[in-house]
Amino acid sequence: MYGTYGIISLLPVLTLIVVALITKRTFESLLVATLLALIIGYKGDWFSALVEQLQTVAAENIWVLLVVGLLGGLVGVFEKSRVAMGFANVLSRFGTTKKKSLLAEWALSVLLFVDDYLNILTTGSIGKRLNDPHRIHRTMTAYVIGSTSAPVVVLIPLSSWSIYYASLIENAGAAPEGGSGVLAYIQSIPFMFYPMFCLLILLLVIAGVIPLFGPIRRYQKQAEETGQLYPETGPVEAESTAVEDADTTQRKTGGMIDFILPILVLLVATVYFDIDVLPGIMIALVFTCILYIARKLMSISEFVDTVWEGFSTMISVLALLVIAFLFKAACENLGMSEYIISKVAPLMAGQALPFVVFLVSTLMTFAMANAWGVSAIMVPFVIPLAQAIDANLAVAIAAIFSGSVCGTQLCFYSDNSILIGQATGIQPLDHVKTQMPFALCAAALTSITYLAYGFLFLG
Repeated sequence: MYGTYGIISLLPVLTLIVVALITKRTFESLLVATLLALIIGYKGDWFSALVEQLQTVAAENIWVLLVVGLLGGLVGVFEKSRVAMGFANVLSRFGTTKKKSLLAEWALSVLLFVDDYLNILTTGSIGKRLNDPHRIHRTMTAYVIGSTSAPVVVLIPLSSWSIYYASLIENAGAAPEGGSGVLAYIQSIPFMFYPMFCLLILLLVIAGVIPLFGPIRRYQKQAEETGQLYPETGPVEAESTAVEDADTTQRKTGGMIDFILPILVLLVATVYFDIDVLPGIMIALVFTCILYIARKLMSISEFVDTVWEGFSTMISVLALLVIAFLFKAACENLGMSEYIISKVAPLMAGQALPFVVFLVSTLMTFAMANAWGVSAIMVPFVIPLAQAIDANLAVAIAAIFSGSVCGTQLCFYSDNSILIGQATGIQPLDHVKTQMPFALCAAALTSITYLAYGFLFLG
């Protein structure tokens, strides 16, 4: 069943935001908004539609669910074998101050540019160990991950995001003559202003040039004065360190090589399989099992049990992802993306093109919590418009992908926000609330830059 409900299609998103602000709960807010979208779209058949779409979204997104679960298993192995602690101890020799500790977390996130899921879960596991002794609030640890992971995977043309986006460009026929979608993507990178501003603001915050402001300032002051590292909502119930048992204090602590080698194998295998992290994580798990047994860090039974325990800590995350995917499908059924595009299409011409494309991509990604899905809609729509007015295709393409990053960071029910919350032990809403002031500053600078470009070069 499919229909276009006009402005009513926006009602579930607005309901989601209101319920989230009242309850401060992500899953419950998504559930209410999803049920509302299904009732609007399917009327009396909403329950049958719920069951059908639940099966559909689970099948369509099995790759994501497996990747998240297996990465949880690998992180669990790092935790229980004390390899994460050993690596954090090595980094802590550099991170002797708050600034240096945050910079070490940022550098690790940059190095794990190949995939955002890998980036978030691994950096979160190490980052909180680095930062907690310095009384750095968990929302600050989350802010560093959130403002590095998505921007670097977009800006470096050898990541899961960049390969996917390059395929969209090629399928839309925008690849340069004799070139490929990857070449077109590389040409657009200098115009991806949002991720650039995002990284710049973060580094200036870490350096102390830009002072903390907004909710994160109060949280950080609270952490420094009282040692309380979590917001008022408290830590999430199933933090990744939960797989550590009391007997791990007696366990041999792994060396730096025990962390670096599995991550290196994961990265190499991921690149080898066309930037697909699923076979990469599977190979990395097998390699890690052999390595840790040989190094006497774990027995094979301990390894297998720990992978399952790590997977189980991600159950709440997987449930959030499934309900988020279900919400996206329900909103698509209402024709929300078509309605938004129909209203802004007249503005996507002339000097305002880059700015409007960035704004629409941001709003749609925020509403649908799906950067890849929105980009798949926007690329074939925007490219013909840009070609019709003889605009710079690289700028138009960059505006789409800049918006996808911005919308992902502003959305508290996006996959990135959910995973960052899990990795740092806080609620996704708390992460987005504290990151939002800085993200909005980057968005404002990006908007000004795209407007300036449009009036200078498209006039």
